[in-house]
Amino acid sequence: MAKTQSSAAPGKSASTVLRTLVEEYIGTAVPVASEMIARRSPVKVSSATVRNKMAELEEEGYIVRPHVSAGGVPSSKGYRFYIETLGEDPEPSAEVRRRILTRFDQSQRESDAWISLAAAALSDLSQNMALVTHPRMAASRIKYVQLVLLQEFLALLIVVLEEARLKRRLIPLENPVDQDDLTTSANKLTSALAGLTHRETPKEAVGLTPFERAVARDALAVLRQDTESAAKEHSIDGLRLLLRQPEFDRRGKAQEVLELLEENILVNSILSEVPETGEIAVHIGEENAEESLKPFSIVLCQYGLPEEAAGVVAVIGPTRLEYSSVIGGVRFLSSYMGDLIASGRY
Repeated sequence: MAKTQSSAAPGKSASTVLRTLVEEYIGTAVPVASEMIARRSPVKVSSATVRNKMAELEEEGYIVRPHVSAGGVPSSKGYRFYIETLGEDPEPSAEVRRRILTRFDQSQRESDAWISLAAAALSDLSQNMALVTHPRMAASRIKYVQLVLLQEFLALLIVVLEEARLKRRLIPLENPVDQDDLTTSANKLTSALAGLTHRETPKEAVGLTPFERAVARDALAVLRQDTESAAKEHSIDGLRLLLRQPEFDRRGKAQEVLELLEENILVNSILSEVPETGEIAVHIGEENAEESLKPFSIVLCQYGLPEEAAGVVAVIGPTRLEYSSVIGGVRFLSSYMGDLIASGRY
């Protein structure tokens, strides 16, 4: 998982107090008092002893107190310690796995339907907002090019990508040409551009006419736009669940979340932090680089085949996430989506 704890960990007894405090706060969203931790302790311990340990934890930055007499609330550092001491990789229960797989088995086999289903399943599991992006190649590549004469001075450029998707652009013509001329140019452009990404140079640019070089630039521009926008194609589910959380119940908070979505700040931030395929990244509160994302925790994983097609699975919620079940759900779903791609069923 991303971002390991760099400072010295709390001692054994303080660690026990911290884990208990985190678990209690995750469940209640109410600052946790020393008396509550003492009652939940597996061994008999006094509230005074717990208070001393909480004072140590506060001094070391693992917890904060809303005010002097209040109970403790985990900080981003406290949540980070909690996550890194969860032990074995969390996994969803057999019942949760069965429910997810049943929903997929009953769905239609269109990619859009599966992406929406994945977001809905993950939102239901986490009781927060989930985001799943469509699997796309790391960079779109050209398969072949067509030019179709529309009018005397207007042609249609069709760029066919290796994923069997089409992109179109109108091309003004300075001089009259016939369809045979355009077909010849399209064949030359296919030889020069096939297999290229937008960052690569046409292989046979020297043999192209000025008109064909201009069309080649247009084709690569189409490719660049597709690559930049493809990763942003996504499905989001559970916004209503996120906004029900106590952290976002205050006036203005819902509007802030909607603005993050409308301005693509949330999606862009998530896509800029994608780990290697199969790895889970957890960004907690203050760890988020984007200031507007500091009230959130984001758990994400890349799925698919990096050299062929890959997407992202993510849960977005308050820092008070059920980290164990969320991490397990993200891991399971990203693994399952990867299997779908690898098997050709997606």
